[in-house]
Formats: sequence, C-alpha cells, structure tokens
Amino acid sequence: MAHLPDTTQNQLSGGARLKARVRECILHMRVLGLMRGLLAWVRARWLGQSFVIPVHVPGVKDAVMLRAGGSDIEVFKKIFFDHEYRLPFDKRPGTILDLGANTGLAALYFHLHFPEAQIVAVEPDPDNFAMMQRHLGGLPGVVLVQAAVWSHDGEIILTDPGVGSWGLRVEEEPLAAGSACRPVPAVSMITLLGHFPGGRVDLLKMDVEGAEKVVFASSTAWIQNIDAIAIELHDRYKPGCSRAFFTAVQSLPCEQVIGENYFVWRPSADR
Repeated sequence: MAHLPDTTQNQLSGGARLKARVRECILHMRVLGLMRGLLAWVRARWLGQSFVIPVHVPGVKDAVMLRAGGSDIEVFKKIFFDHEYRLPFDKRPGTILDLGANTGLAALYFHLHFPEAQIVAVEPDPDNFAMMQRHLGGLPGVVLVQAAVWSHDGEIILTDPGVGSWGLRVEEEPLAAGSACRPVPAVSMITLLGHFPGGRVDLLKMDVEGAEKVVFASSTAWIQNIDAIAIELHDRYKPGCSRAFFTAVQSLPCEQVIGENYFVWRPSADR
C-alpha cells in the first residue's frame, strides 16, 4: 500500500529530501501523538535505531506493533485513520481473501468490522509474516498462508529492489544480478479459493507490488467466483498491470477509487 517515490530518499534533491523528512515527521506525530511521534522519528531517522512501536487500536486486545524506519506507520494511518478499505457497497462480506497481507493490518481492519467473516491472509516475506502472526494469530476465522500468489502453484523468487519489506516483489527471475532474493512458495488463486466454501470470495483485497499482472492475465478460471475486489495497481513497477486487471474484471461493473485502492464489485442482484 504505502510507497515512496521510485528513487530512494538518498537520490532525491536536497529540497525534496527535506520535504520528505518533514512529511515523515508529521506522519509520526499524527499517528503516535506529538512528543511520542517526534521522539520515535528522531530515533529511527536520525539515530538509525531499529525498534517496534506499540499502538492501541480500539477493539483489539493486544497492541499493534509498528516497525520504525519503514512504511508500517504510513500503512497504519491509511488503514485505521483514513479508512482506505471502507467498502463502497452495502453487503457485509462473509469471506475475504487478503493477498499481499504484509503485517496483517488490513486483515485486522476487516476482522474488526466483519468479525463473522472467514479471512485468509497471504504473505510471502518471513519478516512480514512473523509480524502478521503476532497481529492475527489465534483470531477466530483467520487463516494465515506464507506464500506468494502467482499464476500457478510452485516456487517463485521474492526480490527486494532496495526499498525494504514494504516493496518486495515476486519474479520468475531476480530483478538484477546481486539483488537480494530468496525462493518462496507460489500459490495459485484456484488453490487459495479452496479455503472457502464453494470456492467463492465476497471480497478480494490485493496489494502485491506488480504480481497482479500475472494473476489477472490467467483469471478466466476463477474471476466468476469473486464478488468484489479492492486493489492497488502497480504499473510503475510492471507496466500492463492496469490493462490486465480491467480486462479481467469486466463482469464487475461497479467501481470506485478510495485513496490508492481501486474497488470493483458486482451489483447485489448479480451475486
């Protein structure tokens, strides 16, 4: 969900870098409170310290843990402050598939709003998955899958293009020689839909850093089993993502943009 410009902060001009730092500081203070946010930002940005920050979410027994120095705080703001996953339709989803679940914050948001829903959260990165287990492990109706969604079951390469855990991508080959990469399980939509009664999903949430191009290019066997989708598209990483997505979802004619997410869904009469 959260993303910096395609250049790293070290590659930005002095003025742009200063604006990015000020924005980041304000973000910390908004989410964590004035003094707590300022101190956390100084520790992470200027002292280079690695630590986690507990944040209380109403309705959640244990604190949500946000990792300093990455995108966790921005993701938390978008989900719990800006409500970018509020649904633009009335039906309450009973089945939810979260692809690219990261640390589980979106799945936690859905669980709070739809506690009766069955949720399957899928995330390939071990560090993100460990945080997701911390946030979602033991919640009723929530299943965690450590894998990357792809066109078929097997194995895929998880690659870090240099932006950290928020921007990991899956590729059939490493992005470049020497780039940080590791093999991870790949799982198809057909396999994932097997977790749900009748293989149907009321809401598919997807934030997979460009893998959506491959997934939707091979969607004819399963797209009819999806009633609504919330997706962030990543043409900036993999040109053609939007084309593949919109070609695949012509049977879901209702649409709305909320923040960085594009929602499409079937009219109630077609479900």
